[in-house]
Amino acid sequence: MSNVISTRMKEKEIKILNEISKKEHIDRSSLIRKFLIQQIQEYKMKESAEKYRKGLVSMAEAASLANVSIYAMMEFCQREQITAPQPSEDEIKQEIKHAQQIFKNLNND
Repeated sequence: MSNVISTRMKEKEIKILNEISKKEHIDRSSLIRKFLIQQIQEYKMKESAEKYRKGLVSMAEAASLANVSIYAMMEFCQREQITAPQPSEDEIKQEIKHAQQIFKNLNND
Protein backbone atom coordinates (compact mmCIF):
# COMPACT_ATOMS: atom_id res chain seq x y z
CA MET A 1 0.00 0.00 0.00
CA SER A 2 1.29 3.43 -0.84
CA ASN A 3 0.50 6.80 0.65
CA VAL A 4 0.54 10.24 -0.87
CA ILE A 5 3.05 12.77 0.41
CA SER A 6 2.88 16.37 -0.64
CA THR A 7 5.44 19.10 -0.30
CA ARG A 8 5.89 22.70 -1.30
CA MET A 9 8.59 23.60 -3.75
CA LYS A 10 9.74 26.79 -5.38
CA GLU A 11 8.91 27.33 -9.04
CA LYS A 12 12.61 27.18 -9.92
CA GLU A 13 12.95 23.74 -8.28
CA ILE A 14 9.86 22.45 -10.09
CA LYS A 15 11.28 23.69 -13.39
CA ILE A 16 14.52 21.78 -12.73
CA LEU A 17 12.55 18.64 -11.85
CA ASN A 18 10.56 18.96 -15.06
CA GLU A 19 13.76 19.29 -17.09
CA ILE A 20 15.29 16.23 -15.45
CA SER A 21 12.13 14.18 -15.86
CA LYS A 22 12.08 14.94 -19.59
CA LYS A 23 15.74 14.03 -19.90
CA GLU A 24 15.22 10.77 -17.95
CA HIS A 25 11.96 9.96 -19.78
CA ILE A 26 9.99 9.46 -16.55
CA ASP A 27 7.16 11.41 -15.01
CA ARG A 28 7.87 13.95 -12.29
CA SER A 29 6.34 11.84 -9.51
CA SER A 30 8.53 8.88 -10.41
CA LEU A 31 11.57 11.12 -10.49
CA ILE A 32 10.81 12.56 -7.05
CA ARG A 33 10.21 9.04 -5.69
CA LYS A 34 13.54 7.91 -7.21
CA PHE A 35 15.38 10.85 -5.62
CA LEU A 36 13.77 10.26 -2.23
CA ILE A 37 14.62 6.57 -2.23
CA GLN A 38 18.23 7.35 -3.18
CA GLN A 39 18.50 9.87 -0.36
CA ILE A 40 16.97 7.48 2.15
CA GLN A 41 19.52 4.84 1.14
CA GLU A 42 22.34 7.38 1.35
CA TYR A 43 21.17 8.38 4.84
CA LYS A 44 21.07 4.75 6.00
CA MET A 45 24.55 4.12 4.64
CA LYS A 46 25.92 7.26 6.27
CA GLU A 47 24.37 6.29 9.61
CA SER A 48 25.75 2.73 9.40
CA ALA A 49 29.18 3.94 8.26
CA GLU A 50 29.36 6.21 11.29
CA LYS A 51 28.82 3.19 13.55
CA TYR A 52 31.60 1.42 11.64
CA ARG A 53 33.90 4.44 12.05
CA LYS A 54 33.31 4.40 15.82
CA GLY A 55 34.12 0.69 15.95
CA LEU A 56 30.63 -0.26 17.08
CA VAL A 57 29.98 -2.59 14.14
CA SER A 58 31.98 -4.46 11.52
CA MET A 59 31.83 -3.62 7.82
CA ALA A 60 29.49 -6.57 7.27
CA GLU A 61 27.22 -5.43 10.11
CA ALA A 62 27.18 -1.88 8.74
CA ALA A 63 26.15 -3.21 5.33
CA SER A 64 23.42 -5.30 6.92
CA LEU A 65 22.11 -2.31 8.90
CA ALA A 66 21.97 -0.23 5.72
CA ASN A 67 20.42 -3.16 3.83
CA VAL A 68 23.09 -3.06 1.10
CA SER A 69 25.77 -5.46 -0.06
CA ILE A 70 29.10 -5.40 1.72
CA TYR A 71 30.66 -4.23 -1.56
CA ALA A 72 28.32 -1.23 -1.73
CA MET A 73 29.15 -0.41 1.89
CA MET A 74 32.89 -0.73 1.23
CA GLU A 75 32.59 1.54 -1.80
CA PHE A 76 30.63 4.11 0.22
CA CYS A 77 33.20 4.09 3.04
CA GLN A 78 36.04 4.43 0.56
CA ARG A 79 34.31 7.31 -1.23
CA GLU A 80 33.58 9.08 2.06
CA GLN A 81 37.03 8.18 3.47
CA ILE A 82 35.53 6.40 6.47
CA THR A 83 37.78 3.90 8.22
CA ALA A 84 37.45 1.76 11.30
CA PRO A 85 39.33 2.94 14.39
CA GLN A 86 42.90 1.68 14.60
CA PRO A 87 43.56 -0.87 17.35
CA SER A 88 45.77 0.15 20.24
CA GLU A 89 49.21 -1.37 20.74
CA ASP A 90 47.86 -3.56 23.55
CA GLU A 91 45.04 -4.83 21.33
CA ILE A 92 47.53 -5.71 18.60
CA LYS A 93 49.75 -7.59 21.08
CA GLN A 94 46.73 -9.45 22.40
CA GLU A 95 45.68 -10.45 18.87
CA ILE A 96 49.21 -11.67 18.10
CA LYS A 97 49.28 -13.79 21.27
CA HIS A 98 45.87 -15.20 20.41
CA ALA A 99 46.97 -16.05 16.86
CA GLN A 100 50.16 -17.67 18.17
CA GLN A 101 48.14 -19.81 20.58
CA ILE A 102 45.83 -20.94 17.78
CA PHE A 103 48.83 -21.79 15.58
CA LYS A 104 50.47 -23.68 18.44
CA ASN A 105 47.26 -25.67 19.06
CA LEU A 106 47.02 -26.56 15.37
CA ASN A 107 50.59 -27.85 15.32
CA ASN A 108 50.01 -29.96 18.46
CA ASP A 109 47.00 -31.73 16.97
